[in-house]
Amino acid sequence: MHCKNNLDIDFYEMDSMKDFAVLLVEEGAFDGITESIIKYIDYDAIARDLEADYSEIEIADTNYTYRIS
Repeated sequence: MHCKNNLDIDFYEMDSMKDFAVLLVEEGAFDGITESIIKYIDYDAIARDLEADYSEIEIADTNYTYRIS
């Protein structure tokens, strides 16, 4: 999403930051991850790293992950 004031907003309906980490890996956000090494990925660690750039909010009993840049 792009706003009039030139802010970019990434907005996802996610139950948790860990679920968001899983989504990013599954969608190929991290190049070079093959099916054979996916079972070794520490999604909790990725989720903690994502918290530096993304935030979570609950609206009407639905959890969202978002980033404004």
